[in-house]
Amino acid sequence: MRAPKAFLDTTVLKFSATELPRLQPRITSINWGGKNIDVTNHDFVDINPNDCITNTELKAEAELLPRLAEIGKLGAIEYVINIETEQESWGLPNMDSKTGLFYGAPIKTVKAPLEYSRVVAGGETKARERQYDFLCSIKHKRFLELQKMTGAYQGKQPLNHNQLLDAFHLWCAEHNDCEFFLTLDFTVIKVLGLSPKKSTVQAARPSQLLSILEQRTQCSHT
Repeated sequence: MRAPKAFLDTTVLKFSATELPRLQPRITSINWGGKNIDVTNHDFVDINPNDCITNTELKAEAELLPRLAEIGKLGAIEYVINIETEQESWGLPNMDSKTGLFYGAPIKTVKAPLEYSRVVAGGETKARERQYDFLCSIKHKRFLELQKMTGAYQGKQPLNHNQLLDAFHLWCAEHNDCEFFLTLDFTVIKVLGLSPKKSTVQAARPSQLLSILEQRTQCSHT
């Protein structure tokens, strides 16, 4: 049986960066010539940004990502991204994790539904602005539908950049026959669920995807 395919949202990459090597200051008091002097030393430590997540629901979902990564390493599911996903992650802070990208699970870079080439960065225009201009220039019927489904399109208002990326990622997922769109963005899952039009790809949070995979494993053994 062929393993299901899941497109990774950038939030998955963000919340998988959980071992950041940092220098942590530590004050030490020493006696120098009969006087006590405070000296700042630095210790090498690993920081987990997820420890600071105050949303308990989000934190619980993020803690399931290592398990999903291990399932990918076993070949029970295939994870994919697009080059635009990678570029979006370049602009995120604190991605220099010892865990690697998504805990070292195999990730395949897939093609977009259209052939294109564009300038990624250069000149006075920032990379994020270039990406936004590129996405706004795409007038494909399905992409325009997905813009409305994700909430990127709000009438006469400018397109929302993050939701525009969600629409593009979903479009890539559909084009590459993905079954799931794995994300920790609860809003996009809710918006897609309320949309009268549906995607062929199921937007799922980690707990939902994990439950589906475990159920399928149990069924295959019965």
